[in-house]
Amino acid sequence: MIPRMEFFAEKPVYQIDQAVYRRFPVTKQAFVTLGQKDTGETGILFWVGKMFQNMGANILSNTPGKSQVDYALDFGGNALNLLLGSYGMPNSQFLKWNPLFIPEQLSAKQVQMDPNSLTGLVKYAAGVYGGDLVGIANLDRRWVYSEDLIKPFVFEDVDQPEETGDRFIIPDRVDKAIVMAVAMNAEFIETSPAVLNSTAAEIGYSRMGIVAISMAEFIRSLGYIAIPCMNDTALSIPLAIDAGLGQIGRNGLLITPEYGPCVRIFKVLTNMPLIPDRPVDYGITNFCKQCLLCARECPSGSISFGEMSTRPVCENNNPGVNTWYVEAENCLRFWQTNGTACANCIAVCPFTIGFQSTQCIECEMCNNPKECPLQTVTVEREKHGYVRRTKWGSRPLINPLARVGL
Repeated sequence: MIPRMEFFAEKPVYQIDQAVYRRFPVTKQAFVTLGQKDTGETGILFWVGKMFQNMGANILSNTPGKSQVDYALDFGGNALNLLLGSYGMPNSQFLKWNPLFIPEQLSAKQVQMDPNSLTGLVKYAAGVYGGDLVGIANLDRRWVYSEDLIKPFVFEDVDQPEETGDRFIIPDRVDKAIVMAVAMNAEFIETSPAVLNSTAAEIGYSRMGIVAISMAEFIRSLGYIAIPCMNDTALSIPLAIDAGLGQIGRNGLLITPEYGPCVRIFKVLTNMPLIPDRPVDYGITNFCKQCLLCARECPSGSISFGEMSTRPVCENNNPGVNTWYVEAENCLRFWQTNGTACANCIAVCPFTIGFQSTQCIECEMCNNPKECPLQTVTVEREKHGYVRRTKWGSRPLINPLARVGL
């Protein structure tokens, strides 16, 4: 990871209207609401039926970038995701909240280490298991979902996390989130809205499952609580911001200094006495105020051209957070019509690849390269081996990922 010390935020990185904000329920996610409108059923994946219909049409017509071979590669990349966690259903499949394979000799004895050493060990393990980014956040309960599809998430004074017939119970002493991300293949993402962009995401989800489950078992082996989460249980983006992994973008995604928005985020909730990281400010959110590329290139018109606001634009938004709200159902409707996912907003984001001199033509942010967040981030990437350039202003070449382990 790129060291963050020079870029710690001097002021709060997001604004919340406490009088309006409420914890968000999973039932308001676009994946759920769109599926309900299409089928009358409540679940995460009922919306995909129409997308699969158009997948079949694409295959029959041999649409470029959407052939049977393209879809085959996509489904192969998604196999481990569906086996391990299916994008994230709390306390299900291999995302169980209690030990899977850990012998009692390990889980019953809590290792004694000082918080600094324990934090370093956790970050090292995240890299060994395949995480490309990792940060620690104090668990802000505002970011925990208020409820899943049928029952609430509650905090209680209990020893271990558990699921009962009417609720998911998280122990009060679970107060940290280990937030991680895996980088997606930027070259695949640039093919959006062809199927190969979806393959990048599905491989990302499969890697998420591997790392989240491995980390949870590692933490349990040290005698601590671990709740592995993919998309489930808590909102990933605000936790990632709290953990210093990046900043919010106009496209509604986390933008990281290493990979831009070309990442998938996940987390493990724990009671480990870890040292939290600090939010960062590279100027990315400020850059997004004048950059409209993602809004211009969104085929569904789901991304705002306007100012940040605390007012939602659809039922899938949670009011009270000052941000750019995305019309999520509109986005997924395009996925259905397209017959596969879309990642145009990631593909065109200047932070996905890095600074190119041609990007200055439409930019009104500054006349001083030293004040350009995009150039700052790109220089940091070069310094730490994430990209290389043959000359100033040329398109950066992404170096192969140097993963320690999985």
